[in-house]
Amino acid sequence: MADSAPRLRWQLDWKSLLAIVLMLPVLLSLGFWQLERAAEKQRLLDAAEQRRGLSPVDVSSLEEYPNYRPVFAEGRFDSQRYWLLDNRIRQGRFGYEIIALLKLTDGRHLLVERGWIAADPSRQTLPKVDFPEGIQRVEGELYRSLETPYSLGEVDQQHWPRRRQWFDYDRAAEDVDSLLPTILRLSEHSPGALRTDRLLINVSPQKHRGYAVQWFAMAAVLGVIFIIRNSNILTRRKPSAEESKR
Repeated sequence: MADSAPRLRWQLDWKSLLAIVLMLPVLLSLGFWQLERAAEKQRLLDAAEQRRGLSPVDVSSLEEYPNYRPVFAEGRFDSQRYWLLDNRIRQGRFGYEIIALLKLTDGRHLLVERGWIAADPSRQTLPKVDFPEGIQRVEGELYRSLETPYSLGEVDQQHWPRRRQWFDYDRAAEDVDSLLPTILRLSEHSPGALRTDRLLINVSPQKHRGYAVQWFAMAAVLGVIFIIRNSNILTRRKPSAEESKR
C-alpha cells in the first residue's frame, strides 16, 4: 500500500507571528487607503469634466462657488496688493505663483490666480509683476483648495507684496474687505494671465490603484512566508509511484 503524504503540521514561530500581527494590518490598510484615494481622485476628475463643460457665468451672480466652474469677472487689478507663492518649480526653474486682487464693478474683491512667473534663483530680489490697467474682463475657472495650509512659522508680513509658502484664504480675508470665498484661476488667453499650465491632480487614479496592488501583493507575500516558516507545507507531498514500491 502506498504511503500517504505527511500530515500538515504547525509549529508557530513567535518571531514570524509577531511580524505578521504587526505588519499585515498595516499593509492591508495602506492598500485600502490607496483604493479610497483612487476613488476620490476619480470623483474629482468626473466633477471637473462635468463642470468644465458648462458655459461661463458672471462670478458676481453666483451664490455658491463650486470648484472648476467656468466664470468671468469684470473689474480692476490692484497692482500694489498681491501674493507670491514661493518655491514653485516649472521645468527646473525657480519661480512664484501670483495671486492677485481684482476689485469687481460691484465693489467686492476677487482673488485671481494669474499663474507662474520666473524669479531670481538667488532669491535676493522679487520679480517685477506687471498688471493690465483699467477695467478688464477676465475668464477662467473657480478653484479654492480646502486643505489646511502647511506653515513653516512664517513671519506675518505687513508690507506688499506678501511672499508665502502656501496661500491661506482666512489670512487673506483679514487683509481684504468684501472678499469672495473663492479663487479664479485665469485661463491661458485671459488678460493678466501668466504661465497657466496646471495639473488637475498630481497622482492619477490608475497610479493609486497600482500602489494598492503593490501593498496587497506585499501582504500576500508576508502571508506565504508566514505559512512556510510555521508549517511543513514544503515537505508535505505524496511520494511518486517509484518511491512507493521501495
